[in-house]
Amino acid sequence: MEEWKRVAWSDESRFLIHYVDGHVKVRHLEGEQLLPSCMSGHTQAGGGGIILWGTFSWAALEPVIVVEQTMKVANYLNIIADQLHPCMAFVFPTGNGIFQQDNAPCHKARIVLE
Repeated sequence: MEEWKRVAWSDESRFLIHYVDGHVKVRHLEGEQLLPSCMSGHTQAGGGGIILWGTFSWAALEPVIVVEQTMKVANYLNIIADQLHPCMAFVFPTGNGIFQQDNAPCHKARIVLE
């Protein structure tokens, strides 16, 4: 099997209901700035959002899951244990699969066991 066909990747993305992470640019002509079509609404406290996580490889596209909490290292490790390990065992039953992460901060944070 070609080396790249043995690799599995995962990624997570946050989707917001409203544009609260940045500025919304609205173009208008002089004198139009108060027209309803040139205004952008705002929901207090952001209006909510959702984080989705999924994994994929040459051989399989696994179901996307909803992440209930902020993606921090402990939550990420739980997702890896609950979602990625079974996927890797199913897609690469001989144990020859390689998991490649994207070095997001929660992926490379150190966890201290007490």
